[in-house]
Amino acid sequence: MTEFNADSLHRLAKMALDAGEVTSPEEAVALFSRYRLRIHLGHGWANTLAGQACFLTALNTAVRAFLGGVEVYGDLGFTLDVPLYQGRSARGVAEEIGAAVVTNAATELPTLVVGAASEGAMPAFCVQLSWDHWRFEIAPVGTGGGLTCADDNPLAGIGAAALGVNEAFMHVRGDLAEAGHRSVGMSLWNPLAVADWRDDGHKGPVLTYLPKSLWLVGLGHLGQAYAWTLGMLPYSADGRPHLVLQDFDKAAKSNLSTCLLLWSADLLKPKVRAVGSRLEAAGFTTALVERRFGPGHRVMVDEPTTALFGVDNVAARRDLDTAEFSMVVETGLGSGYRDFRNIRLHTFPGPRLPSKIWTAASTAQTATELNDTYKKLADARKDICGMTLLASRAVATPFVGALAAVLALAEVMRPHHGGLVYAALDLQLKSLRYRTGAAPAQYRGLRTSFVHAQKRPAGLAPEAA
Repeated sequence: MTEFNADSLHRLAKMALDAGEVTSPEEAVALFSRYRLRIHLGHGWANTLAGQACFLTALNTAVRAFLGGVEVYGDLGFTLDVPLYQGRSARGVAEEIGAAVVTNAATELPTLVVGAASEGAMPAFCVQLSWDHWRFEIAPVGTGGGLTCADDNPLAGIGAAALGVNEAFMHVRGDLAEAGHRSVGMSLWNPLAVADWRDDGHKGPVLTYLPKSLWLVGLGHLGQAYAWTLGMLPYSADGRPHLVLQDFDKAAKSNLSTCLLLWSADLLKPKVRAVGSRLEAAGFTTALVERRFGPGHRVMVDEPTTALFGVDNVAARRDLDTAEFSMVVETGLGSGYRDFRNIRLHTFPGPRLPSKIWTAASTAQTATELNDTYKKLADARKDICGMTLLASRAVATPFVGALAAVLALAEVMRPHHGGLVYAALDLQLKSLRYRTGAAPAQYRGLRTSFVHAQKRPAGLAPEAA
C-alpha cells in the first residue's frame, strides 16, 4: 500500500477526504484517476501568444487536476513563441507536460476547444475558450458569439484557460449542474464589471508595457503561477525580465499537484533553484533568496521595488509594512474543499496598511479539527499526528492559481496603460458573477520599471521543422 502523508497526497484529491466522500487517501486518488479531459486545437489556435498561452496553461493545469489523463487532439505542427517554450515543438512540449497526443477524438470525453471548433458531432461537454484584449470568456461550442481571439494579450488567454479547466472539473465532479452549459467571462481591465463586462469600454488598450523586474515572494502554488504567467508574456529575446525569487522550502511530492514549474525530477530540490533554472533557460535573469520573508526584510539599492506576494502566512503579510517595496500585489486563496476556488487580492499602497488588515490577533493558529474520516484513519494507522498534519493542509489546484496570477499581473501592468488599480478584490471561481472589491483609483506610488512588449505579426505560427 502506498504511504500517503501531508507531503505526498495530491492536494486536490484531498478534497474527497475532507468532504467525507472516501475513507482513505488511496480511495481519494483512485476516485480522481477516473477524471479525464480532452483539449481540441482548432484552426488559428497558435496565431497569437494568447492562444499559445491558453493552450499551455489549460494543459499544464489540467494534467495536475485530471489524474485519469489529458488528451490533445488537433494540429500540433507549430513552433511555440512564448518565452518559456520559445523555439520548441508544440507536440514535444505537450508530451513533455504530460499529455497523450491522439489522432482520433471519437471518445466522449469532456472537451475544451482552443481555436476554431470542428464541424460535426460534439461531446456533451464541449466548451470554447476565447479572449480579446484584456477580456476572456468560455461558452458552449455552437452557441455563437465568443470573443475575437485577435488581440494578443496572453493574460486573457491564461484567464480563459483557468475558467475552462475549472468548468470541466466542476462537470466531472458534478459540482454545478450548469457547468458546460453557460457563458462565463470577465475583463481584467475592469474586473468589477459584471453584467456589462463584454462592453468595449472594458476591453482595454493594446498590451504595450511589461514589467522589467519583479520580486516574487514565495514560490509555492501562487509564486509559480506568477512565474508561469510572466513566461507567457511577449518579451523580446533581449528584454526578458529580472526576477528576485524568494523561498526557503524544498519541493515535496504534493507540490507537483499545485506548482506549474515543478516536475518529478525536482523533488527534494530547493524550489528557488528549480524555478530559477527554468526561467534562466528562457532568458530571464534571476537572483535567489533562500530564506523566509520576515520583519528584517528591506529592499536594497538596484533591487526590484515591486513585489508579487504568494505566502500563505498572516505574520509574513504583516511584515509587508516595513519591507519598503513601492508596490505589492498580494493574493490569497481559499483552503477548504468548499472554498478553494475563492480568490482575494490586495494591492499596496492602499487605504489600509497590511498590519491593519492582518492584525496581531489574526496570527494565532487555530487547532485543526478532524472529521470522522480522519479520526478513523488516525485510529487505524495509529498516527494521530500524521493525520492531523494531513487534515491541516489546504485543498489547492493550479487552475485557481493561474487566474489569481493574471489578476495580480493586471494590477501591476494596468497603470502603465492608463488604467486604475484595485486595493481589494474578491471573487469566486465557481460563480464568477459574485465578485466585489474596492472602488478603483489612480495609482500614486512609484511605478514598476517596464519594457516594451514585442510586437508579433498577426497569424505568425511557423511550422516546426
